Parts: sequence; C-alpha cells; structure tokens
Amino acid sequence: MAKPSSSWARVAGRNITADPIVIANIVRGEGYKVQAGKQQDGAPFLQSDMQGLPFTIFMNNCIAGKACRTIQFYAGFSVSTPRSLELINRWNQTKRFAKAYIDDQDDPRLEMDLNLADGGIARDNFIADFQLWVRLLAQFRDHIGWNSESDGHSGSDNSD
Repeated sequence: MAKPSSSWARVAGRNITADPIVIANIVRGEGYKVQAGKQQDGAPFLQSDMQGLPFTIFMNNCIAGKACRTIQFYAGFSVSTPRSLELINRWNQTKRFAKAYIDDQDDPRLEMDLNLADGGIARDNFIADFQLWVRLLAQFRDHIGWNSESDGHSGSDNSD
C-alpha cells in the first residue's frame, strides 16, 4: 500500500476536530463573540449569537469531558403563541441539514449535527458548515415568524 504524500499529511493535519478552543477561534474569525462553558457531564460548549439570536455549539460524544467526536449547533425559541406542528414539519420537509422540533413547552428548537470523529473535517468545510448554520438559523427565525419583541427571548440551552 502506498504511503500518503507529505502534502496530504499537511492538509490532514489542519482538519478541525471538536476542540472548543479551535472552534471558538473560527467562530470569532467569522465575526461572532463566543463564551465557553461546561455541560453537566463536563463536556464543553460555546455560546454565541447571530443578530441578537443566541445559539449554542455543544461538544458531544466526549470521553471524560474531552476528546469529543461530534458537535451540535442548537437554538431554542421562546414563543408567546405556540407554532403548529405543520409549520415545523414543513421546515423539515424542505431543509436537509438542520432539523426542527417542538419541545415539551411548545417552543420551537433547531439543531444541526456535525460528525468530527476520526480526524475531523477540513477547515474550509467547517467554516462552510458554520456559515450554513447561521443562514439556516436566520431562515428558521423567519419561517416560524419569531420576533424578540412579541415572543420574548430565545434560548440556547437544550437542557429541557
């Protein structure tokens, strides 16, 4: 079997894994503020917001709060008037990469998962996925007709 070329090894070495420091730096590089925290199980998470709409990046499938294999982009929306299941289903029927659901308090939620196990993904691909998340988050806000003034604050805590 042939060995990988040294140029391939250099590119592979730049892959993005579920390292919260690296991910926080990328998110900052995209123009967003980031605050780090820890989940109840010790796994890290990052909080940020897009135009006043908070979201969280959870590091998941971790060993002892480290060596995480996946991440999840997450946003929750508090609403004064419950949104219909049909509205949420319409989103899921037309959007591939971010799934929506209604939690047990009738509030809409949006999630997008990334598998970064076994060496991660290229930096450019991660940035493209993050930019996709931001676009989908804005589209979902519009899709459900969420307004911070009439509905209240959105949340980024999925500990429901």
